[in-house]
Amino acid sequence: MPTKETNPATYDRILDNHFGGNVHQRLDANLRDADVFRAVSAYFSIYGYGLLENALKSVGETRFLFGEPSSASDVDPGEREGRGFEIGEEGDISPDRVMTQKELARKCEKWIKSGKVEIRSVAKSNFLHGKMYLTDRGESGAGIVGSSNFTQRGLGGGGAPNIEINLTADEDALAELRDWFDRLWADKTLTKDARQEVINALERIGMDYSPEAVYYKTLFELFRDEMDAMAAPDANPEDSPAFLESQIWNKLYKFQKDGARSVIYKLNRHNGCILADSVGLGKTYTALAAIKYFESRNQRVLVLCPKKLMGNWSLYQAANKRKNNPFPDDRFGYSLLAHTDLSRDRGMVGGIDLANFNWSGFDMVVIDESHNFRNDGGARYQKLLDDVIKGGARTKVLMLSATPVNTSLLDLRNQIYLMTEKRENAFRASLGVGEIRRIMDDAQSRFQVWESGLSRPAVRDKAALMDNLGADFLRLLDGVSISRSRRQIERFYANDVESVGRFPEREAPVNLHPPTDIGGELSYDAVAARIDGLALSIYLPSNYLIDDATAREKQVAQNLVGMIRVNFLKRLESSPRSLARTLRRVIDKTDGLLDRIKTHQEDSQIVAPGSAGMGFFPGPLFETKLPDDATAGDYVVYDDPDDVEDDEDFVADSQDRRYPFSKMDLGRWRADIEADRS
Repeated sequence: MPTKETNPATYDRILDNHFGGNVHQRLDANLRDADVFRAVSAYFSIYGYGLLENALKSVGETRFLFGEPSSASDVDPGEREGRGFEIGEEGDISPDRVMTQKELARKCEKWIKSGKVEIRSVAKSNFLHGKMYLTDRGESGAGIVGSSNFTQRGLGGGGAPNIEINLTADEDALAELRDWFDRLWADKTLTKDARQEVINALERIGMDYSPEAVYYKTLFELFRDEMDAMAAPDANPEDSPAFLESQIWNKLYKFQKDGARSVIYKLNRHNGCILADSVGLGKTYTALAAIKYFESRNQRVLVLCPKKLMGNWSLYQAANKRKNNPFPDDRFGYSLLAHTDLSRDRGMVGGIDLANFNWSGFDMVVIDESHNFRNDGGARYQKLLDDVIKGGARTKVLMLSATPVNTSLLDLRNQIYLMTEKRENAFRASLGVGEIRRIMDDAQSRFQVWESGLSRPAVRDKAALMDNLGADFLRLLDGVSISRSRRQIERFYANDVESVGRFPEREAPVNLHPPTDIGGELSYDAVAARIDGLALSIYLPSNYLIDDATAREKQVAQNLVGMIRVNFLKRLESSPRSLARTLRRVIDKTDGLLDRIKTHQEDSQIVAPGSAGMGFFPGPLFETKLPDDATAGDYVVYDDPDDVEDDEDFVADSQDRRYPFSKMDLGRWRADIEADRS
């Protein structure tokens, strides 16, 4: 058997578009001035015709048999070799060819109408798989039998032709092949005339369309997959009578119903959705509608929210029997926990025993204020990903946040990872986009370039930024998120807004410059300097160990203190009263700790650092379990600081640490705590 090495030119009888000869080049030679051309192929492409156009015109008679009946009406190059709107997707439909498609279809139509072409198709699909091309010229003939369809790539054209396997037929086989073709052609029970179907299809391709028709056709092709998915069973809320009768659905305004439809579609299609409508557009009600939809399908739902919002979400739970629940008949049955409960392995929350709670038993999780899970290195994030989303059955993820991006697009990436279980190529099939990390990193780099040029008016164009972020990023964003502003609602739901009552108009800001302190003693900078001067020693027990703590322990504590200082400034930005209330809570904690230390010192008669004692001081990030033989007075247990308990950044290292009073320099620690208090 010859090989590529022994026969570097071509094989004598093999036509494969690669090692051997090229199919359309051999056919072109065989067709020149042929009397009869018999062809069998599953599919027909006008680009296949284009490869052999001149040679086919010279043939006396052509009989073409389709092996796939639907191919008669799908002669647009598109149906099996990539849609015309997906230019170049398979490497064979380049932009210049798409531009000539109309003219090529007209030429093919003219050739078929010349009277020299007959076309038949088999009566049922997948009935005839053979491919064969026979030519007769006088007493001689030629034949090709194998795998090549009458398409551009099958015949060896385009930039990436198929590797086929075809053999040329010798004279001894030609007579039998002609007889086989003619018998099949004449059998009216197996084949039917398809000439007019092909002509009709070519006329559709070759006709001129109005700009409006082209526009709508483009929209149809762009959103075909989404429309097909929404038409699928269980994809449309309107297909559920029980859901349509629910109180929450009938309470929604039109723009909220459209939002709920889109949320449900994205959850079904992509396993997740980020609902990022502006403040005041009713994200909670929209989410409740989605919850009701999936609960009506007997799916179990978990809601995770900041602790301060648990009162809001508990209002709608049927088990709570609240009088002011606006939807009592909907009987919402979702479980409700706080973000911080992800850091706990015991305790009771609203009747839920965390020690025995099955985190993996949910079909859907709703995460309110999802931007708190922007750090994929945090302990809560990992618990959410591993135990809730990856554990058990596949879990849909609905995230609510008016600000899903806080510092960079990587915040958004990490939230998207929750719905993909951190699979990089999760949207390759459904959205046609590749690795999520690459897309988001590239968009972040482009944004930073744009942002760095904001001082130059020429680069401030937001439209230019959107164009520059890349098609994959925009496709990904559109596929997994919903973000509407009040202005958009006013523009596209004008009638709805009138029934709601118009959104309140913002008054122009009035800038006042009163002194920070009536006596002129403290400026903002002075307050900030004093806050920066606080050691906040109650949060630094590791600094007072007689046997020095590890560098990592100290660094974790220092990071926490730095964040608390920033939080004080945020409270001051809100209002002086807000800062005062926060500082009062810290003072109360300080007083409590000082009393405990004093009592411990007196009970233990401590006169020098390192004396015997039974007390423990757990670090501020960690909750400590009491031994069976201990009393509460032997321990000081700290929770996360009140104002930052819902921020994932504050629990980056949640290990269980205990600090024995007997191993601490309590005198020095007490002095520093009192200095902070003062």
